[in-house]
Formats: sequence, C-alpha cells, structure tokens
Amino acid sequence: MNKKSHPLLEDTCLPFQIEGQDIKGRIVRLGHSVNEILSSHNYPNQISKLMGEVLAFTALIGSLMKYDGILTTQMKGDGPFRVLISDFHKENKKLNGNIRGYASFDDIMKEGDSLQNMFGEDAYLAITIDQGSFMERYQGIVKLEGDTITHAAEEYFRSSEQLPTKIILACDQDEHGIWQACAIMIQHYARSAEGEYVRDETKTKEDWNNSSILLNTIKKVELLDKKLSLQNLLIRLYHEAGVRVFDHTEVTANCRCSEDKIRTVLSSLDLKELKDVSEDGTVTVTCDFCKIDHKFELSKLID
Repeated sequence: MNKKSHPLLEDTCLPFQIEGQDIKGRIVRLGHSVNEILSSHNYPNQISKLMGEVLAFTALIGSLMKYDGILTTQMKGDGPFRVLISDFHKENKKLNGNIRGYASFDDIMKEGDSLQNMFGEDAYLAITIDQGSFMERYQGIVKLEGDTITHAAEEYFRSSEQLPTKIILACDQDEHGIWQACAIMIQHYARSAEGEYVRDETKTKEDWNNSSILLNTIKKVELLDKKLSLQNLLIRLYHEAGVRVFDHTEVTANCRCSEDKIRTVLSSLDLKELKDVSEDGTVTVTCDFCKIDHKFELSKLID
C-alpha cells in the first residue's frame, strides 16, 4: 500500500492523547527517509542504529515546533565518537519537515559499547531550537550517560521543561536490508488553567504509572513493523483507556546545503588557502550531511 493511500505507515509523526488523562504523546516511524540518510553514509551497523535512533528522536521533538524553524540534536564528547548531529527543518507553516544527520568517529569502537565509552566521560546531549523571529533561540544541555540516549533524552525534558517523560527508540534493518527507525514518547501535562477541572492526585499518578508501564511493554519489532499502522499500535497499547490521534506530520530526508553559501565561504579565503585545497584548478567541498560533492573552479573563486 503506497504512502498516499495509507500515510501513517512510515515517514510520519503522529500526535496522540490518552482519553480521560493528562497524558499526551507522539510516535514517529521513519522508512525511506532514514534509509536514504544511512545508506548514503554507509556507517558500521552499530553507528547506523544509533544514528537512526537520533534521527527518529529529532523528528519526534522537532515536530513539536509551532513555528517554522530548525531543531538540532547534537551528541558530543572527547571519546572515539567525536560528534553526532541531526536536525529537523520545518518551513512554510506546513505539517511536514526535513531531517538530515551525520556522525564523525574513530574506527576503534566495539560492538555494544556504552554511550559513555563511545563519547567519553564529559559527553553531552545538546538540543537547540531556532525559530527565527518567532521565538528566542533556545539550547538545553544534559550529560550523556548510560547505555542508550533514552536516559539523556528524558532528562532533557525533566530539566528544561519539567515534564515527566518516557521515550522508547528503535532502529534496525528489515529482512531486505532497508533501514527503519521509530520513536515514541508520552508526557504528563499538569492542568493549571483557572476554572479547569482538577483530577484526583492519586488517580493522576496511577494514570501516569500505568501508561508508563504499558509503554515499556512495547517491543521494538512492533515499532518497526511496517504492516502495523501507528494508529493500531497505539490502540494496542492504550485500548482500555482509549486514545485520540491528531493531524500527522510528514518527514522527508532533505539537506539544506547550498552552492551559493559554500561559494560565499570559499570566496572569503585568501588565495593561498584556496590553492592548498584545490586540485587541478578545482575546489571540491563535500557536504557532511548528504555526501554530495560541490565543485568550484578556482579561477572563478578568485575573480
């Protein structure tokens, strides 16, 4: 079944709310987009899985932006894994966004290494939100600890937005070697509006605990199952309470690199620097994100 006839199979982020509870969530499943990105880089499997999880997480929280802008997720440290960056670009006030990402690392990591071993003891997760003139630029930073990025991602919401949050991430190849990635999260929102019905505190805690336990029962193979729609997956999880879904966001792999911007940067270099990086009268700049080579004639850069 193609994407248009069933848009909620992949490359889609779907917001939802558990009925009768102050719990909202989002689920994103990436197919063609994440496969295009990971295939272009051809990383080792361990790196690709981590990259896919970060791409899904970035799309998940990037889709929360109310205005056009860019949300960037960066993991950085002093270990063999130097940096991993992904970003989500929302534009034109549409319910869609573009993702991209890349990683820089030394080829000395072992399969199953913890994040701390990969990135080093002083590693951190930084999330930057830039929505231009709509809102002030914001950056939240948390320490990168544990075996997965889930702990740091949940800590980001606790420290920056004071929101209890549970997140599950998954990325793997299917039987045909095609990469798939998925992320799901739930968050507890306190009711504070004047005149709004206040729920019983004990029930509120029970709702959150039960929803968190149910979320932990989901298997990664279910998250990545293209035959299981996101709606049916949510119903399977929260059928007793009921779940309501909202307008979905479509996600596409797309790089923002621009020859005009690269040419401007190169033109600011002096002649010696340009000659040092040129070969046979041509300067080649390869985009870290999309791996496309941009070629410029040296003679035209120094005119």
